[in-house]
Amino acid sequence: MNRKDIDALKFIAVVVALCVSVHLINVFTFGALSDFGLLPRHFSHFLGLVSYPFIHGSWAHLISNMVSFTLLGFLVSRSGIARLIAVFLICWFGSGLGVWFFGRMHFHIGLSGVIYGLWAYLLTYAVMYRSIKSIVIATLVMFFYGSMVWGFIPVHEWISYESHLFGALSGIVAGYLFAKRDKKNRSDYVGDV
Repeated sequence: MNRKDIDALKFIAVVVALCVSVHLINVFTFGALSDFGLLPRHFSHFLGLVSYPFIHGSWAHLISNMVSFTLLGFLVSRSGIARLIAVFLICWFGSGLGVWFFGRMHFHIGLSGVIYGLWAYLLTYAVMYRSIKSIVIATLVMFFYGSMVWGFIPVHEWISYESHLFGALSGIVAGYLFAKRDKKNRSDYVGDV
């Protein structure tokens, strides 16, 4: 395992540990931390923009998100730890702001906005950059996570499809911008040879 993999796994482990710790505290306080979720258009809950991804409603919600985050985060880190952190932050705040401005008047919690962002980033990056590595990764993502498209449909009121939507839109923007930059850097490098 190389240094890049170790750094990526450390970052992923920190996020997972934070989510698990917050969930344990929430369980022992009978859901008191759920009030720190994201409540759209309420300035009194503006802190929710920072805290909402780390709060989960149940063990099943937490475990599902941690598995998806770990796998998709590791795939994003194939372009380096800095890329993973940048995409993570873009999707975190993009999803949060989108939900805060346009979401239903409910508390929104969970890391799924970031997860949808990582998913959309990997797919968009592959389409834009068109390297063998990115296309193989996108193919694997579609094979294992293609059903995530159903998360955009408002089927259950307790699922934040808005978080999924705005996370994915943020991931698309990140994928487009990073692929464009990487293609330019690749052509500059090739031109110098």
